[in-house]
Amino acid sequence: METPRESSGSGRTAESADLTRRRFVVAAGAAVAAVGIGASTAEAATGSAVKATDTVKAATTVTGVVNGSDAGKAPKGKWLAGDTHVHDDHSSDGSGPRQTSHQTLPGNLPVGDQIGQGESAGLDFMPLTDHRTYDQVWDPQWKSSKLLLLPGEEANGSPHAIVLGNVDVIVDGANPPGSASFRHVQQSVWDAHAQGAVWSQAHPDDGEYTRADGPNDNASVQGANLVEVLNVASDPDVEVEYAENRWNAGFRFGVAAASDCHFRELWDVDSPGEPTTHVYVADRSVLGILDGFRSGRTTLSQNTAGPFVTVEADVDGDGVFEAMGGDEVVVADRKLSKKATLRVKVKGGKGTSVLVYAAPGRSVGPVATFRPQRANETFEVPLVLKGTDHGWYRVEVRSPGSASGSEADPNLPDQLRAATSPIFVSVGAPADPRPEIALPAADTTDDQATLITGAPGTFTGFSDVAVVGGVTHVVAELHENQASKVVYRRLNAKGRLTKSVTVSGRSATARFPRIVATGDDVWVVWQDEQGKEQPHRPVVLLAHSADGGDSFKAPDKISKGKGRAINPALALIEDKHPLVAWSDNSQGAFDVYAQIIGVDKAAVNLSTAGKATSPGVPTDARSPRYPASLFPVIAVQDGKHAVISWQDDRYDPDPLWTGHTPPAGQPASGGTDPDNWQILASVRKAPNHTWSNPVQVSKVTDRADRHPGLTVDEDGTFVAIWQSGALQSSGANLGLRAARSTDGGTTWTAFEQVAPAPDAMSQLAKLAVDPDGTVRAVWYDSRSTDWRWKIFTATLDPKTGWTPATQVSRQGNNTWPALHQGVVVFTSDRGATRTQRDATQQVFLAKLV
Repeated sequence: METPRESSGSGRTAESADLTRRRFVVAAGAAVAAVGIGASTAEAATGSAVKATDTVKAATTVTGVVNGSDAGKAPKGKWLAGDTHVHDDHSSDGSGPRQTSHQTLPGNLPVGDQIGQGESAGLDFMPLTDHRTYDQVWDPQWKSSKLLLLPGEEANGSPHAIVLGNVDVIVDGANPPGSASFRHVQQSVWDAHAQGAVWSQAHPDDGEYTRADGPNDNASVQGANLVEVLNVASDPDVEVEYAENRWNAGFRFGVAAASDCHFRELWDVDSPGEPTTHVYVADRSVLGILDGFRSGRTTLSQNTAGPFVTVEADVDGDGVFEAMGGDEVVVADRKLSKKATLRVKVKGGKGTSVLVYAAPGRSVGPVATFRPQRANETFEVPLVLKGTDHGWYRVEVRSPGSASGSEADPNLPDQLRAATSPIFVSVGAPADPRPEIALPAADTTDDQATLITGAPGTFTGFSDVAVVGGVTHVVAELHENQASKVVYRRLNAKGRLTKSVTVSGRSATARFPRIVATGDDVWVVWQDEQGKEQPHRPVVLLAHSADGGDSFKAPDKISKGKGRAINPALALIEDKHPLVAWSDNSQGAFDVYAQIIGVDKAAVNLSTAGKATSPGVPTDARSPRYPASLFPVIAVQDGKHAVISWQDDRYDPDPLWTGHTPPAGQPASGGTDPDNWQILASVRKAPNHTWSNPVQVSKVTDRADRHPGLTVDEDGTFVAIWQSGALQSSGANLGLRAARSTDGGTTWTAFEQVAPAPDAMSQLAKLAVDPDGTVRAVWYDSRSTDWRWKIFTATLDPKTGWTPATQVSRQGNNTWPALHQGVVVFTSDRGATRTQRDATQQVFLAKLV
């Protein structure tokens, strides 16, 4: 959570009281009081003792376990311990000195120290979720060999959300006039899911719900994967009330805990992992953890030592516990087997009360209460589905002592110490959300888009396309069985699709492919951690096919550094030499490297000239300077003359730090406002020539210009496009700007707006040339009446400028386009059958000419 001054909607001012509020966590984080609570009993709501059940034949038909195991089989996997919500000084209020000084003092919580604290706590995973920024991921200190670092951020202005697994910042735009107030929040959910990321509601007692008024408009958001119910900087009991309210309304999500840690001064009681989110995974990997979160397979404890509680269900009474917390079980009717059973396991629970709740929850009291007398105990409860077709069952562990959160009622006799995600049981079909404010009906107009790759329930995205001689080559990133693969498909001139080819072999960490082709030669480039994520150290790999994509040779490693080589781009020189560009932080800051394969002996650093870096001083965590050069794109004229463009924040006063720490005697500015990112470029006149020093393309100091696109027309004019936003942390929409160069990329015109729509968000534009020579742009945009993200296009007339926008896609959300020769591919969730708990993202293709 943020300080009150920065938290939208709060009337309080930032002062030392906020630190005092979190100092309350000193007491709240104390160990569970190990006092006796009577004889070891297992008391059901009826007052009768609960007996363990014997294995019996099934008497209930379980039609399926949604987001869980196959019916009749017990889940297989392991528990990993971590945190989902942690800060450092990349948040403007990320440390004690910053919060208590209105963000004027130096910071004392660098990335490396906070990660080190997570390592010392024995965590298996941890993100750094700084406010409305992704800059912490670009920090040279973002690395660990002892735990899995999850990329993420605390997104949005109000309410806040935790996004885990995203690939860049989720920009929070403004609502159009007259629109429902949560529209921008809903769009951030869809934006995150389009990146294969998990979206979690942060401290919902400060954004979605109050005891006095109940759920507000933001509670109608659909598709949240997790909700925080044990944030120690808030009131966990109110957060639990909110979660139960939503579960009773058909919303389905798991629970999360959050240290929300800002202060090293409180590490002894409010460190990363205090409280702990445990996630059940099939594989110890980033994707394994994200899949566990999506399934809601989580349980929470006040720290890594416990108490640790789990809940399982044998719904059909056959002796096999086929469901666990987070799973959705669908049965044929309400009459369950008499042997249907919930099993509760508690570790470190001596001296606590274990409460089992069924829908509607705490308002009617627990259905069973246990008081363990040993450290580790197992209890069983009859599973009964009464009065509803959509029930749920969850477990809490409570004990007397210090408050569970800094805003919790300290007078409660029992404080929350642990909690499970519910097991959801539905009759006939899974539950659908029943929000107070419904989403607008989705557009069902046929847009003639063709499904290229991706299966229902899986993520396929970040696609690219190359069209040669009537043949369309497509690559994409596929997530399957906790593995990320690069897959290739070809669409011939008759519209027939070939079988999918996995280009990345057995790797489970292949991402962000790009493709070029000429004749029967096809090249694919991607980044790959080669199965090793501790530390994150991806390399750039290039694979070649000489038979039109029927088969690919083993890839060659292109990057040679020891840092992170990411987000490669690809083009061809003289139709035979791949030109590869990527970002790499082997030298500290992320720089853009390029190499013409078969011509250059080694990669060349294009962005280092004119860039000043500094390790800073030990007394200020925000003093290091490592400007980042990211997301390169390439355009080549006549097979020889190459221009590479990228986004760069070297002109910002304090690059990679949101807002600005003022000089002495001057006021602070910026809060969590983004950096002054600009679009830069480097030019190579011919294959044997050297690259130029970086030149400015966007050339403005009052905007965040990011994610460039680049092409060159038949007359040799280079055209660049990018998304541009105000230096404002939230509530400001992105627009598109473009510039042209008639001298080969050395100088660029002043920017011109592309298809402006002030009430909409326009982002991630790409450029290419149509078969008739017309320069075309595609992007995704929020201006549609059904709120969903859609693909739009516009073309450039050299004399009159850019045409108005034309909508390309209609059904579902459509994002992350790529373009070549008038053919666009994009990611879409149109194949999803639910608005929640459906991870379907597939790659579609549309012909624009």
